[in-house]
Amino acid sequence: MTQKHNLFSNMTPVDWLLAAGFTLVLALLGNSLLPELGWLIGILAALGLLYLAKRRRDRMQNPPSNGE
Repeated sequence: MTQKHNLFSNMTPVDWLLAAGFTLVLALLGNSLLPELGWLIGILAALGLLYLAKRRRDRMQNPPSNGE
């Protein structure tokens, strides 16, 4: 049986700062491109990309065992 890992597990304060900075940059970039709702699009894009990166990092740090 495989365990589901919490999305927020194994996060250091540096990880949180980088995630917040990345979200801020994408929100500002989205706002400069589309002044009406660009900030929201940037935040949603940042959250999606951060989710994919975190999931990939967790998979690389904890490779699945081979039938054990």
